[in-house]
Amino acid sequence: MSVAPRTHFLLFLISLSSRMGLSRYIEDIEAADGLYSLLSLDQKRDSEDFIFRRPLRCLDMLATDGSYTFVASRPQLACAAFIIAEPSEVISLELSDVNIDCSAGDFIKMFDGWVLKGEKFPSKQDHELPLHQRYTDYCSSPATGATSRSSQNVAMIFFRLHSADSGFTLAIKKLHNPFPCNIMSQSPEGSFTMVLPHQRKNCSFSIIYPVEIRLTDLSLGHAKSNELSPRV
Repeated sequence: MSVAPRTHFLLFLISLSSRMGLSRYIEDIEAADGLYSLLSLDQKRDSEDFIFRRPLRCLDMLATDGSYTFVASRPQLACAAFIIAEPSEVISLELSDVNIDCSAGDFIKMFDGWVLKGEKFPSKQDHELPLHQRYTDYCSSPATGATSRSSQNVAMIFFRLHSADSGFTLAIKKLHNPFPCNIMSQSPEGSFTMVLPHQRKNCSFSIIYPVEIRLTDLSLGHAKSNELSPRV
């Protein structure tokens, strides 16, 4: 995916987040960082053991495996990071070095999917888990609330920190998913094939850009009436 579509994708999320009340807490992004650094899927590795690291921002977009550390310089009351992978991947999240005060109202929550303008992706009709099981709350159970794994190629983390110097580190790792079901597309163009052998479930493919869609091949079950052949 080229730089321009990824930049447009980030700007779209920032626009949506401003309506969620998150834009008040967007930290200044230095020109040297650039928007490309937020969405680069092709970070250079010097060796197989290389781990990409950078600070996490109050409002962020992450698309690269690595370690992201957030340290509050002031109260940060409405922060979120959107994580996206390729359609054929799921996302593993792990918290470490957590320094927050849950009793004072701090929290870190991971979500299996995305929340945009109050709408959840995937919807509760498409996701296999009930909504309450898609949230992982660190403060509710630090032992088990430090890890989360998405069911599709997007995940999200919300956090609120009341005190300066509070913070945590988030490790992101993308894993192969042989049969993706619910997908958020990163690109406004291209083609994708969804195959779900012997699985009865609702699936969705979401594109947030205004695009033209052409369905070229469809097969649902064994009935011939449920098949669509490409037009010549």
